[in-house]
Amino acid sequence: MTASSSGRARASGKRPKATDVAAAAGVSIATVSLVINGKAAGRVSPATQARVEKAIADLGYVVDSAARSLVTGRRQCVALVAPDVGNPFFSQVAAGVATALGTEYRLLLAVSGAEHDQPDLDQLVAFGVDGILLEFPGAEPPSGQIGCPVVLLDEPSGPPELSRVYFDTRAATREMVDQLVELGHRNIVYLDASREGKTFETRRRQVANRLRRTPGTALTRVRSDIKVDDASTLVAESLPDWRRAGVTAIISATDVLGYGALSALGAAGVSVPKQMSLVSFDDLPFSKLTSPALTTVRLSAYDLGYASARILREQLAEESPAPRQESLPAMLINRSSVGPARRLRARG
Repeated sequence: MTASSSGRARASGKRPKATDVAAAAGVSIATVSLVINGKAAGRVSPATQARVEKAIADLGYVVDSAARSLVTGRRQCVALVAPDVGNPFFSQVAAGVATALGTEYRLLLAVSGAEHDQPDLDQLVAFGVDGILLEFPGAEPPSGQIGCPVVLLDEPSGPPELSRVYFDTRAATREMVDQLVELGHRNIVYLDASREGKTFETRRRQVANRLRRTPGTALTRVRSDIKVDDASTLVAESLPDWRRAGVTAIISATDVLGYGALSALGAAGVSVPKQMSLVSFDDLPFSKLTSPALTTVRLSAYDLGYASARILREQLAEESPAPRQESLPAMLINRSSVGPARRLRARG
């Protein structure tokens, strides 16, 4: 096909076909198939591949995804399973995943709905995905082969046959607890997530273990769904008891829970940090905008999504992918919500 005939193919309004690309590049349809399916290395010369790619660009040829999946056995689709994409943490994860996947893969967001539902991974595989990113605290990891690679996100431990990406929170948690102790805090509430999950269990355990190093300290655990209103209600209802017990600081398992605590304390006229200190985990974009700005352990959700999607892409490119684990750093970000301990006066 000449340059003029290429122009006529575009002007005709018809969708260009692989045969048009082959004619324009002066190659066989088999060669075009090798190029568009990423199998040209060692089979097609660089010069020929360049001609095919130029013909594709000139014609505006778009690969038929259904036909391509028949050839490659791939749908070029990856699923991210999360409990709630309305939570800004999961939104940041999705952004990191999308960046790492680029234009080669489509991203399917699979949301469970109810807080404690278990995701149906077999259903996702039947739907037709090449891989699954499981960011779902408390979900049971798949056992055995489910038909595609699975990467666990934010899981400090997991089955050895599965890849996972997690945060190493030990040093940052130690720094956070030591800072509270140095400021005189001895009676502390841990505002935990009601959702089970190894990531939440690990944070709580690290806080409790570090606090035990200081005699005369106490840690009280309360639990809430990871929703601002639910956390706010729980803190408001618990505040009278905390006053009587001499609580001077709250550690929340997530920033969203911390936002709820800030709301309730503000409504009750409790000054943060003059009367109650507050520290959290996540460092979501809103945490530096709250009043006061929230001191928090930075767990980059974007980096979590990016690293997990990169590992999944690597596994999809390999014939027999070995599971791999990657830890991401955590860092205490000091802002304005922590101060010296000052016991709240109990109201009669």
